[in-house]
Amino acid sequence: MSITIVFIPGYQSFVPSIKSTFLQAWCDKHHYRFITFNHDFLSSNSFVGTWFHHLLAILYEETSNENLILVGASLGAWLALLVLIRKEVDSSLRSRIRGILALGMSINGTEIWLNEIEPIENRSDRNYIYRRPSSYSSTGYYDIRVSMLLDSKEYLLPIECNSIELECNNCILIFMHGMLDFDVPYQRVIDFVSRLRIDKKGAIKIRLIHDGDHRLSRLEDLNEIKSCLNDLTDMSRNE
Repeated sequence: MSITIVFIPGYQSFVPSIKSTFLQAWCDKHHYRFITFNHDFLSSNSFVGTWFHHLLAILYEETSNENLILVGASLGAWLALLVLIRKEVDSSLRSRIRGILALGMSINGTEIWLNEIEPIENRSDRNYIYRRPSSYSSTGYYDIRVSMLLDSKEYLLPIECNSIELECNNCILIFMHGMLDFDVPYQRVIDFVSRLRIDKKGAIKIRLIHDGDHRLSRLEDLNEIKSCLNDLTDMSRNE
C-alpha cells in the first residue's frame, strides 16, 4: 500500500518553512506523496479545535486508502496525537495511520500560557489579550487571545491520566525532542510518553537531541528527522 506523509506545522508557523521544504524534497526523492497546509491563525475565533478539525478535513478529503505518516511540529504534534485520542475520529482513518513523528511536541501549551497570565482575573476575561514574549516572532511577542486559550480546554491532552489509550493498530510513534528546548522541557515529554498505551504490535520511541532546541531545524536536526522517517516508512512497508 502507498504511503502519504502529512506535515502539520506548529503555532504561528507557516509553510513553506525549513522543515516543510526538507520533507517535500525527501518525499520527492523516495516517491512518497506529501501534503502540508497552513493553519488559520487569523480568524478571531480560531482555537485548537479549529485547527484539529481542519487537519481532520484534510485527512478525510485529500487521502483515501493509503497509509499515513503524520509529522507534527510543536502544536502540530499535539494535533496528530488527538487523531488517536478523540472519539469523533473515524476508525477507518485511524487504521491507516502507521506512524507519527512528533517534533518538539507542545503538550497542552495553551493551558500553560493561560496559567502564566497575571493578574489571575485576566485568565477568565475573554476579551483580554496576553502579549507573550517570543524569540520566534519578528515583533518579539505573540498577542494571544484568552478566548482562544479558554476554548481550547476541550482539546487538552488527558495528561492527568496515568494511562492514555491510543486508538491505533501497528502504529509507531517517535518523539524527537531537543534537550535545550526551553519552550517545552524534554522532561515534560518523557512524563507524557510514559503514560501512553498502544497495541502490542505498535511501538513508542523517544529520540532526545542533546543540543537541540524547540525548532529542530538545523542541518543535524534534519538529518535526524530523515533517520526517523526512514524507520517509519520501513516499518510501514514491511508490516
